[in-house]
Amino acid sequence: MIELKRSQYVIPSPYRRTTWQGLPLAQLPKRIETKPLSSGIIPSPLSLLKKEDMDEVNEKKEPRPSNVNVTITQETVFVAVKDRTGKYYGYAMNVNDIGTSIMETCKSNVYIKGDYALVLPNLNYRVFDEDSRKPLKDLKFVQGCQYHGIVPYFFLVERKAVIQYASVESVGEYLLQSTLKYEIIGNNFVGLCRNIGDEFYKFRRALATVCGKEEENKKGLDIYLLEENEYVYCGNEPPIQDLTKKLIMKGYLFEQKMDKTISHLPTDTVENVISALFTKFTTTNQAAFAATEKAEDFVLKVRGLHEFLIPKKKDGSLYQLCEFDYIRRCVMKHEKIDLYLTPRKVLHQFIGPLNPIDVNFTGVYNSLLSHDLWEKVETEKAGQSQKSIERNYFITLKKLSNCVYYKPLPQKKNKENKDDVPVQEYQNIVSFRAYVTAALFLGPRQLGKLVVTPVFQVNNSMATLDNVMEFDLPIKILPKETKLVIGVFQTEEQIGVTIDHLEKKEKNKENPIGTINCKVVDHNGMLLMGNVQCGLWELSAPNFISMCSENIGERAIYLTFTYPTYDVPVLMDAFNDDNIKSDNQEKEKLTAEQTKKFKVALESNPLQKLTEDEMKLIWKLRYTVKKTKPKNLSRVVAAVDLTDVHAVAELHRLLADWPLLEPQTAIEMLDFKFPDQRVRDFALKCLDAMDDAELIMFLPQLIQALKFELHHNSELAMFLLRRALRNKNRIGHQFFWFLKAELHDNRVTERYGLLLEAFVGACGKYQIELYNEVKFQLDLIDIANHVKTLATKDEQKQYMFEALAKLKYPDNQALPIDSRMRFTKPVPNSGNVFSSKKKPLLLILQNYDPAGDDIRVIEKVGDDLRQDILTLQILRIMFTMLKNAELDIRMLPYQCIATGNETGMLELVKDSETYGKIIADDGRRLAVTKNDVLTLWMQKQCARPESKVTFEQAVENFVHSCAGYCVATYLLGIGDRHSDNVMVTRDGIFFHIDFGHFLGNFKSKFGVKRERTPFKFTQHYADLMGYKDGVESKEFKEFKELCSSALLSLRKQGSLFIYLFRLMLATGIPELKNEDDIEYMKNAFMFDEDDQQVKKNFDNMIYQCLDAWSQTLNDLIHDIVHYK
Repeated sequence: MIELKRSQYVIPSPYRRTTWQGLPLAQLPKRIETKPLSSGIIPSPLSLLKKEDMDEVNEKKEPRPSNVNVTITQETVFVAVKDRTGKYYGYAMNVNDIGTSIMETCKSNVYIKGDYALVLPNLNYRVFDEDSRKPLKDLKFVQGCQYHGIVPYFFLVERKAVIQYASVESVGEYLLQSTLKYEIIGNNFVGLCRNIGDEFYKFRRALATVCGKEEENKKGLDIYLLEENEYVYCGNEPPIQDLTKKLIMKGYLFEQKMDKTISHLPTDTVENVISALFTKFTTTNQAAFAATEKAEDFVLKVRGLHEFLIPKKKDGSLYQLCEFDYIRRCVMKHEKIDLYLTPRKVLHQFIGPLNPIDVNFTGVYNSLLSHDLWEKVETEKAGQSQKSIERNYFITLKKLSNCVYYKPLPQKKNKENKDDVPVQEYQNIVSFRAYVTAALFLGPRQLGKLVVTPVFQVNNSMATLDNVMEFDLPIKILPKETKLVIGVFQTEEQIGVTIDHLEKKEKNKENPIGTINCKVVDHNGMLLMGNVQCGLWELSAPNFISMCSENIGERAIYLTFTYPTYDVPVLMDAFNDDNIKSDNQEKEKLTAEQTKKFKVALESNPLQKLTEDEMKLIWKLRYTVKKTKPKNLSRVVAAVDLTDVHAVAELHRLLADWPLLEPQTAIEMLDFKFPDQRVRDFALKCLDAMDDAELIMFLPQLIQALKFELHHNSELAMFLLRRALRNKNRIGHQFFWFLKAELHDNRVTERYGLLLEAFVGACGKYQIELYNEVKFQLDLIDIANHVKTLATKDEQKQYMFEALAKLKYPDNQALPIDSRMRFTKPVPNSGNVFSSKKKPLLLILQNYDPAGDDIRVIEKVGDDLRQDILTLQILRIMFTMLKNAELDIRMLPYQCIATGNETGMLELVKDSETYGKIIADDGRRLAVTKNDVLTLWMQKQCARPESKVTFEQAVENFVHSCAGYCVATYLLGIGDRHSDNVMVTRDGIFFHIDFGHFLGNFKSKFGVKRERTPFKFTQHYADLMGYKDGVESKEFKEFKELCSSALLSLRKQGSLFIYLFRLMLATGIPELKNEDDIEYMKNAFMFDEDDQQVKKNFDNMIYQCLDAWSQTLNDLIHDIVHYK
């Protein structure tokens, strides 16, 4: 019997594997005896191994495999270590463990010895010896990581190499103090950060990498010049036509109360203008400037706005006057040019770190998230390719719980609502019959047939299921971008009956209970497997456009099902191989008929669905398209069978050298119709050519397009973050509010929240700007909600005045609607509370610029502004297009932005009145029937001493603005156009407000449409234009001509408007849910008509409006209800 002495043997660590790992006994050192003990038990070879012999065995043993692919929790900490050969291994450990114990375990796992320390990856910070002798959870660093939702990650290195490193506890203190960004984003996001998932963490890492690279790219550049260019506004106004005519400008030196008139050519540089003003002021008053001040220390500021003309561009070249929107706008409108000589340092207030402690930790936060140890760690890659699986895709349903049928009850009239919008109530039914549908979708294309279960019984909101739903699509050709769309329906059919859902005609008996869209492939490109329970969105029918996100609300219906499950992970790689043989193009010549079909298919309107023959023809001639009509790439993509690996491989090869498209053409390929990731990435390459002005114009659509991305981590997310960081004041400001306004929506909270966190965390002192805006909004919401509880108008106004006076304000701050609008505080005892149901607040704010006018805005709480925001954005795009087409259309699309759930801010257009109020103030009985109502009002306004325009000029303004709005509201199908939804300024500019209905959704009363005309144009409008008793004046004829020109100009770019509305289908706007809702716009553009017919049709619409008695009747009823 062998005598065992404890001192001679190594006791295996509890963290080390205890299996022998298949080492043949013949290879063991001969000193190890294997004779049985007296008890008959054979000892483990490891337990008999002497210490010196263990070293010999360890040389032949493989390190323990990495285990970083685990479920991440708040107690997870990762440690990476290199083995003797230099390979990286990573291990998930527990923060409750002591640091020294964790180090010993990791050393044992890779069989290394020596004195080691825990350091932060890529950073010169380590865990000090005294701190490593306690549980990691006690470290401030770990606590800071937990607060921010960061998984602590350490690197185990030899202690002697890092002895000079600083303590990780200083990083911990920094993290625990860095809380401002969560006050800006919302504290609810902090809780979300602590529920860390793998996709959440990897998306965060990718965003941090972008932030780090953007910061790195600034090194060596003039950061002051970069910052100054964020306050430059160029590219929104059409170029000045006559560059030889000098501009007369007035320059001011406000503090000295001095002004000088100067004249320069539009092509003169801003640098020369500044120098000329500086010299003139100095000549007049030697003490106008400090002795050390020079002309290059100044920039030019626009009166009343935080908008500047600066000398140099980012690349160091010089700006010319004619490049700036302000100069172009003044020339176009024949307005005087006022410029203020302002110190450059005003533009540098947001340069630098948020606070002094940030100086020592620049880049630390991003490095904590974006280190590359994840990529270096050796992980097991065992698995199989999807190409080896012949079986069709399938899921197995298990259980439904909290399944309630909300049966609609007859609608009741809402007595408090003046617009008679009915209230929908429901009866909660917990026992009923139901069935489940499931389908696979790739973008809008359904892959195979819809699968439907037999009818089953739901009892007390529960149902136990055991249904295998198999789809007629093999896993081996299942695209990675596929969605699984599941729906649950209530039915009156008998249990066991299988409903042919597609052929069923009695659709009124089908009541959607809930739906959800699920991924079939995870963010790592692996087939999803195993059991899942997901929350369905109640009262919703299946919609392939919706995001893959589950409902976590109280009324969520929970469905448990099982994904296909295999012994090893399945890599979805069927479409990844770039060496797949090309699907060669056929070479035979086309017949005349085929050539004609090809041309028609390429040039058809964007909502026209291609036939199978047309798609085959386009795919057959894809190289012809590439060479002669590359802008029609989307048609080629639409012709590809995305389940055909050869066709997809050919498409990817085409994209590799397809000519870049104009950004406004490429934007289409970011909507739901284009799920292929390489197609979307190509579109972004094209969009990268957009300058800031153009990007801002389409930013709402790009934000919404994030919802069409299957996973958080996408090139679109990175593109938007990069551009927001490169211009915080213009792009970043709107980027922030567009994201924050939807953060309450559980579908996007995680995705949008992480983007916000990355942006806010990387924008330095600009956080202060955002914090001030957010705080002011929260204060206004509190005030607005309290105002609603007060009975009288006087009480409401008095409370608002007092509450606003009690608030604390910074020296100056921007407003969410436009970062150029800056104020100091509200004007005391000014403003109003409107009488409408939601009690909007009219705020009058002191302009930060003493020479600027007071700022007037409306704060709305309780109103959904999304439709208004979209409509106004499209109106601005139309206005820009018409200006660029050199059409003198004088529209006034005011600013509007959402700041949260049913909250937002609107710009108030000063010196304007509603059409309804004009009629009501006329004084004559039945004034609405008098054609000269508007004419008399305008004459009265122009007769005022302070009027800036003559009556003739006001009429001109009215003609040119009314034409633009008639065309725009017709194309957008704007409804509910009563007399209080149109306004006129005192100088004649006509404009529309309140866009609660669009795309042809006109209101009805007792089943009769209130609006029977294509747009709002009354006898009052025509009378102001000189149209009397059917006789057309010069102004009326000009109006008709402007309408025709505007419609034909916009029609040329009609496809873009279709794309923009398609990109907004994921917003949740009730009147914009699917492609059918956009059908109105397709018809309005009259794509199939020639220009002459379009002009004739619109002229007929104008006369139709003039002959319609319904408009006068609607205005009369509105006048009686609201003004009498």
